Amino acid sequence: MPRVCCVTLSRSDYASLRPVALAALADPAIDLRLIAGGSHALARYGNTLEQIRQDGLPLHAVARFLRATDDSPSELAAAYARAVTQFARILGRQQPDYVFVIGDRWEMLAVVSAASMLQIPIVHHSGGDITQGSADNQTRYALSALSHLHLVALPEHRERLLRMGEQDWRVITTGEPALTALTALADQARLRPDIHGRLGLTPGEPFVLATFHPTSFDAAPPERQVEVFLQALDGIRSAIVLTAPNPDPASALFLARYRAYADAHPRVRLHHSLGTQHYYAAMAQAQYMIGNSSSGIWESASLRLPVVDIGPRQQGRVHGNNVLHCALEPQAIAAAIARATDPALRASLDGKNPYVRPDTLALIVDSLKHPWDRARLLAKRFVDPLARH
Repeated sequence: MPRVCCVTLSRSDYASLRPVALAALADPAIDLRLIAGGSHALARYGNTLEQIRQDGLPLHAVARFLRATDDSPSELAAAYARAVTQFARILGRQQPDYVFVIGDRWEMLAVVSAASMLQIPIVHHSGGDITQGSADNQTRYALSALSHLHLVALPEHRERLLRMGEQDWRVITTGEPALTALTALADQARLRPDIHGRLGLTPGEPFVLATFHPTSFDAAPPERQVEVFLQALDGIRSAIVLTAPNPDPASALFLARYRAYADAHPRVRLHHSLGTQHYYAAMAQAQYMIGNSSSGIWESASLRLPVVDIGPRQQGRVHGNNVLHCALEPQAIAAAIARATDPALRASLDGKNPYVRPDTLALIVDSLKHPWDRARLLAKRFVDPLARH
């Protein structure tokens, strides 16, 4: 029975990891070890370790490498160094057959760095994607280079990894795991009479869901990014459910500005973390979504939710016909909001989601319990595109 260490370090990866971990936990052929940490352990991001436990997932280790005040590139670099040290120790104790990670966050680079040095095979989901406007794009390809088995969301993601020199048998197209439970959760959300109360709204009150993170490669500095975003919120007359940013450089600045804005605007409800089910419930009932979150690219299409995607953070990603891209510029955002609120747009949305596959969880779990040859996994061979065949 393979021992698999699944690692979650932020709410962004947990939405995708949660259904995989629950499926692996229920499979008697897998010895699941769940490791959490990073922003899950901080009040600034909602202390979501308890949410993981409430989901029925036992925590076998907690990595506390991120400090409440870490915000600058140098502070996050130091946090990364602490994370590598902690994961070398944790993985050394757990002695897993595989380490399973999802996504493109800098924190995961610490996990795979430690696992690589310990010669533990790494299974990575989400390689081959593109987000040109974010440093996550570079991190994602670094994760792929260090990983030994690749589970990808789309066929084009698989093709990119093959062109990077990965061997064909190492790359498996599975779909996006965050979407596997979305239909059931969305159906529940539409029936939940208390979701507005959970969001701090009156029953039936129309609202907009807003999630905006600092962007690495925007020409505008973080101060300007958050200023323009809040200017856009000024023009929204509905209630606004605003969620906290990810732990990226300048996230403390963003969160401070969000708190001040929510204090000054009674129609704004700021939440550090809603949890997966409540967040999907909010998506299912929102008028539209605004910001630059990956959930606006992945989950939103299934819910026929119009999305105003601001700036370059998600540039290059495949998406449904519900996503309206616009520049980080007040007039462009206002024009996109006008389109998002047009009843004709909502009526035209088909609910088709390119990331959905009915067998996603089965493909991922089967990959985790497959009797891979460990030596063959670790001995990666680069497929040289310049070599003569």
